[in-house]
Amino acid sequence: MAIDPNHLSQTATLTFAEEFDAFTPWNGTTGLDTVGAPQWSTKVRATGTMPYNDELQYYVAGADGAAGGTAGLPDPFQVSDGALTISAAPAAPDIQGSIEGQTYTSGMINTYHSFSQTYGYFEIRAQLPAAHGMWPAFWMLPADGSWPPELDVMEMVGGDPNTLRNTVHSQVSGSQRVDATHYLDEANVAVPDMTSGFHTYGVDWEPDTITWYYDGHPTFQAATPADLDKPMYLIANLAVGGAWAGDPDAASAQMTIDYIRAYASAPTAASPSDTFHFRDASTGDDLYTTSASERAYVAQNLPSYTAEGVAWMAPAASADTVDVFRFVDTRTGEHFYTASPTERDHIDAMMPSFHDEGVAFQAYADPALAGADALTVQRFLDTATGEHHYTAGTAETAAFEKAQAGGSWVHEGAAFTVHAPSPGMLDL
Repeated sequence: MAIDPNHLSQTATLTFAEEFDAFTPWNGTTGLDTVGAPQWSTKVRATGTMPYNDELQYYVAGADGAAGGTAGLPDPFQVSDGALTISAAPAAPDIQGSIEGQTYTSGMINTYHSFSQTYGYFEIRAQLPAAHGMWPAFWMLPADGSWPPELDVMEMVGGDPNTLRNTVHSQVSGSQRVDATHYLDEANVAVPDMTSGFHTYGVDWEPDTITWYYDGHPTFQAATPADLDKPMYLIANLAVGGAWAGDPDAASAQMTIDYIRAYASAPTAASPSDTFHFRDASTGDDLYTTSASERAYVAQNLPSYTAEGVAWMAPAASADTVDVFRFVDTRTGEHFYTASPTERDHIDAMMPSFHDEGVAFQAYADPALAGADALTVQRFLDTATGEHHYTAGTAETAAFEKAQAGGSWVHEGAAFTVHAPSPGMLDL
């Protein structure tokens, strides 16, 4: 099943996490590789250096750059406050003979020895350099040493901080043919400035489709090539120069990585449900439904109700959720919602005009379980009419309270907690 990066706790299981509380190069048992894996022995030298592509950097192995390292090369890796900074810097003339004549040193990390996976969601949170000529990337190669395929989650050049490149390479299919055994699908996506701070870059690689994300927004989608069906390992690096990036115009630059994480589809997880909102302006009634058929019926047969879009996403039923019950007042047509079984029982027993319509959707028993995208719905009562109104989130609640200040509306408190709706597609 597809993984939703905005609802990872419901759609995925964490399989790998590098949080950079410390940095340990591969030592034969644990750590991250800082030299190239099998594919790098032909077009890419074992160090990771790419002179064939006119790149200028030599990727310093973690052990060589560390204090006391035998090569005496500058260390491109620094950890501080839970983040890894990879620095690219001009190489002093006296060390260029030790680094294959390259004029910059930089760093590359990968998980060739420590982690690989077939399908799933893969994400990096990083701050990218603004300097011209810098070429940061987060990408994936097959653990069996073959090439292509290749899956490029993020590439950017410092001279063009608003263009994000998403690419998949294949031997068998793609919208662009490079040569007899190399095809690709790619997009150059206009996004907000990637050098302005930390941003997330992710890809959901499924058997049939690949979907790329920037800050949780989908940016590009392509069909999964038939040869992209094997375990892949993860790579993050800061290249310098090359035909695309151009010559560097700064003495040094940094790529800072907060984390790298991987997820597999939760085997039994169900996706959160879109909860559609309709409002009857004449009565003030709020109608919420997760049913596609009810949504279609209201849109086609109840012209007084205006579609307000997706109000929130209701979690799938689990041990962490409770039922939200829906009533309709047969006298006024008003719909009423409660997550309290006690309140439901009271209405059933004492308010005969309210028809019990059963469970409308799910909400969290404990708001803390909703995660980072929690959305708490507040309930208001008009003491003059008995009408209820619901606001989703702090901004909407504050706006309603301001608009009704001094009136007959009373804030009854939190009604239930769900998820904020997923953001829409970025303009490509």
